[in-house]
Amino acid sequence: MDWFVERREVSDVLHLRSGTRILPATLERGVCVREGPPSHGEYTWTELSRGTSAPGLLPSEVLERARAPLSESSRLLDGAALREDVVRRLVDVARAAGALHLEVTLREVDRWTLHAQPERMVEEHTRHALLEVKAFHGEAGGPRFDAWRCVTHPDATRLHAALPSLEAWVDALVRELRETTPAVPCPDEALPVLFPPGAASACFFHEVCGHPLEGDVVARGGSFLARRLGQRVAEPFVHVSDDPTDAQGALGFTWDDEGHAARAVPLLRGGVVTSPMLDARSARALGLEPNGHGRRVDFRHPPLPRMAHTRVEPHEGDLASLLADVGHGLLVQHLTPRHMNLLSGDFSFYIVEARLVRDGRAGPRVGPGVLFGNGLTALADIDAVGADARNLFATRGCRKLDHGPLPVSFGQPSVRFRTLHVRPGT
Repeated sequence: MDWFVERREVSDVLHLRSGTRILPATLERGVCVREGPPSHGEYTWTELSRGTSAPGLLPSEVLERARAPLSESSRLLDGAALREDVVRRLVDVARAAGALHLEVTLREVDRWTLHAQPERMVEEHTRHALLEVKAFHGEAGGPRFDAWRCVTHPDATRLHAALPSLEAWVDALVRELRETTPAVPCPDEALPVLFPPGAASACFFHEVCGHPLEGDVVARGGSFLARRLGQRVAEPFVHVSDDPTDAQGALGFTWDDEGHAARAVPLLRGGVVTSPMLDARSARALGLEPNGHGRRVDFRHPPLPRMAHTRVEPHEGDLASLLADVGHGLLVQHLTPRHMNLLSGDFSFYIVEARLVRDGRAGPRVGPGVLFGNGLTALADIDAVGADARNLFATRGCRKLDHGPLPVSFGQPSVRFRTLHVRPGT
């Protein structure tokens, strides 16, 4: 038998076309109890109403440990004015740089959890402030173009302290958007494709390398990569891992939601398919030990093996040197998943933001498109990985089954593929 206790507080500030909105902070507290073995135990959960502190749900020693963290007093009030000031100042910068509009989402989350078993208790406290901006450019009555970026900091205080760099970041985003539009049509061909460091194209590795190596997918034989454990599928300089402890201190965690120590799991090492990400149940099914990837959406859900921070390890060179050898190609800055067949490895992504490459230089944006292919072919076609790694964070999170989104992040240097297929599409 074990107990999982959670307290989560969330505060949002939004800037939309209608103006700035400060949403009421939300606070959720609850307990999940598991009875029986991890492989087929039964989970029951209880949401704590105001004024209650889990009486009768927890053993006395667990209740005593949880009493103070479960308090209803807000932990995010001290950052309210700072969050509002960040949004206001970034909107002013975008307007001065010539943006048609700037949408902003600033979310601060404070989460405390306690996983307790009769023999031990593990406590985790995390906090992060996620900032998402989307700049728009275009003439009244004509086509409009947008560009999306996201950063995170450990809390609103440190986010506010970074305002000078954030203002420069938004200014550069708006100016790049203005200088690279209007867009030209997306090509319809197989051509060299590059992903820049720290870009939303990193979701490629999340989908193509991460999901196929989650323990439950591997255990049920549903993964094109699991059938190739121990086999080489990419060049020796291609290393991909998932490391919950690495997220610039903002989205990382030390213990997973089953009380196991979080640790880096090599998915591809030297181009070889290496290890799956495991929770207790999938580890038992595969005859292995859990490796700190059992994650819950909240106390209402049991844990599943899920990604946290999926990264491509740096190698050598930078974006400029990888671009230099490309006569005609595509620099893909933002992808979103369209389709991923875990069994066959076939994939497709929407190209949200990309620039045409001519003679080693990034040029105009291209219109909407689709990038598609097969995971094994694409991984084998990686011919260069830079040393210029940066992190990016997915504000919408990652969904799995009916368990809803969890915050995830990506780490990626510049990556170049010999050829990938693209075509126009929306």
